[in-house]
Parts: sequence; C-alpha cells; structure tokens
Amino acid sequence: TPAQLLAAMRQAKPPAAMTATVSETANLGFPALPSIGSMADSPLSAASLITGTHTIQIWYAGPRQLRLALPVSFGETDLRINRTQAWLWDSQGQRATRYILPPSRQVTAPHRSSPAPMTPMQAAGKLLKLAGPTTRVTVPGTTTVAGRDAYLLAVAPRSHQSLIGRILVAVDAKTHLALSLQVFARGGGSPAFSIGFTSLSFARPAASNFAFTPPPGAKVKTVHVPAGPRHGRPKTYLRPCLTCGVKKAHLKHGTVPRGTKLPRFTHGMLSGQEPRTFGSGWLSVLAVPVGPAMAMGMMQPGYFSTPISQGQGRSMSFYYSQHANGPPAQMIGRLGLLLKAMKPVHGSWGSGRLLRTSLLSVLLTSKGEILVGAVTPAVLYADAAKVK
Repeated sequence: TPAQLLAAMRQAKPPAAMTATVSETANLGFPALPSIGSMADSPLSAASLITGTHTIQIWYAGPRQLRLALPVSFGETDLRINRTQAWLWDSQGQRATRYILPPSRQVTAPHRSSPAPMTPMQAAGKLLKLAGPTTRVTVPGTTTVAGRDAYLLAVAPRSHQSLIGRILVAVDAKTHLALSLQVFARGGGSPAFSIGFTSLSFARPAASNFAFTPPPGAKVKTVHVPAGPRHGRPKTYLRPCLTCGVKKAHLKHGTVPRGTKLPRFTHGMLSGQEPRTFGSGWLSVLAVPVGPAMAMGMMQPGYFSTPISQGQGRSMSFYYSQHANGPPAQMIGRLGLLLKAMKPVHGSWGSGRLLRTSLLSVLLTSKGEILVGAVTPAVLYADAAKVK
C-alpha cells in the first residue's frame, strides 16, 4: 500500500558504498541562458543542472571517500575526496585545485541533503517531507530501473494552485531506496525534470578511484580549507554611473551611481535581510529580498547591459556573477537575461515582472523581492501582498 511504501522509504538505510551512473534531464521552459563568468565555472553547480541532460558518475566508499565525474564537451570535470584532501580537476583547461581538509571537516555524501540533488535518493528525501493531507499518494504498479525491480510511487498535490501535476518515484523493492524520480507539470505528458540511476552497484569501489595525480603540465592550485566558519566584515562594492557622472543615487540610466553602496554579499545573501518562505508544502514560495532601489533599477532598460566601467564592455550581469556569492546572488546575475522574457504585471499587491514556465513562476516586485515557486502566479501575487 502507499502507506507501507512511504514507511519503508523513511526507514531505508543509506548505502555504505556504491558505484553508480545517474542521468538528469531538465526542461523547465527557461529561455536559453549563456555562460556568465564564474557562475558557469563548475558543471556540478545547481545552476548548470537546470537545463539540458547531464550524466554524473559516482563512486562512494564512506563519508571521507567520494568521487563525482561529470563529462563535458571534449573533457570531464572530476571531484575526488580522499580523507584529508580533495581534488577538483578540469580537463578542458588542464586545471587542478587541491583542497587540504581539516581532520574534523565533514564531507557531504551523495545520498545526503544538498542544494543540488545529485541522486534520486536526495530528491526523494525532499519529496517525503511533502507527504500529508495536501498530497494524494498511490502505487500504480511496478517497473525496473538499472536492472533492479522497483515499485512505482505516484505523489500528486491536491491543490490546483500547484504547477506540479504529479511526481513518479521508482522505489527499490529490496532496499526501498529511490532509483528514479520524474516530475510532471500539471497537464504535461512528459517529465519537466527527471533523475535516475542508469547503473547501480552497492559493492565498495576500489581505492584507486579516489586518488589523483595531476598530469604533467597541469596548472595546480592548493587551497587550505579552514576548520570552522570564516568571520569578518563583508565587502561593500562601489560602482559609478559613467553615463552622466552624477555622484548621488539615481536610476535614470539603470546603472549603480558613484558612491552608492551595493547590498552586502554575506553567506550568499543579497541584502541585510534573510530570504523568507511563504506557504508550506506544495505551495511554498521562496522570497529573496534585493531592495526596492535595485529592483527598480533592474526593471530599467539597459540596466544589465550598460558597461560598469569605460573600456571594459562588461555588464551588470557580469559584475554580479563575478562578485556575488551563493544561489540567491547567482539568481540576480541570470535574472538580467531572464528579464526579457518577463512580462509587466500589476495588481493590488503592487507592480513588477513575471516569468511563467511549465513548472515555475518567478516574480520580481517593485518592493524589492524576488518570489519563486512551483505555483500559479496568483499564489505569488498573494504572497507579494504580505511583504511590507
């Protein structure tokens, strides 16, 4: 029954070791996003996995031994963690970064939670939190994934305000671990997002998979990872308005005027305020504060395309991608490219711009908030009205 299968998934023990290949496909309906500076530096980043198809190879032998390999055009990005050190290898640029880890440093295993799900087990872990009165759960049949027998678990929101139509999970019949997961938009016939094993073995991989020696001629950089969190005053960036030379704040030319303090990028935040979550479950909406001045500036024509300094020819999108840290900051860098696809909207909640895809709605408000959720625009509007 659905209840029995859900209970078995919650009690399932993560594998002590495994060797696997994972295929991930995303077709969320976003406009094409070209690479921008540091935001595209790692193919293993969450931003790189929101479109197209990716294959990830995993070798796991415990919390201190992990290898992830992601093939890219004419090369491979390889992350190897081996006890007290880690290597990040980029074969395209022949660059290797060696990280010296402190003895107490904990390593995130591929079956545990992380911002970007790398396995169906991670994705299913987030899904289990949604099971409840607002969710319809059924077991429509069985299937085979990576050569293993599995039950099919169908999970669907009861609310029509969710853009998610249903989520289909293949659950291993023996281990009760998730083998694949498919997310269907409401009314959609094919998955908007899917992730699943194409091969899977729970045998312990050989130790040679975690060792790495840079090839001759490679550029090697060494980084010592601190044992605890870093402390210090966040940086404040200043940029002038080169269009007219005005020193005080203004939005006429869509640039950041000379002497204006941009939001402080601390722990990935774009302002002094923390992101908030409105609603719960299927109707959860993430609200990222960027400030009214920045929001209004972003809505001005040319804000993201005006050069930030003479002779550089670099836009504000480039600037944010180079100097902002964390997923919310990366969202700002790419939002400049998405603004062309966003349409002006207004209502009792205020005004802004809206991007609607098959699975996500994104709202930028003049109040200085970016609201994102797998919900209808009406839900975002209602949540935007709650922002004071």
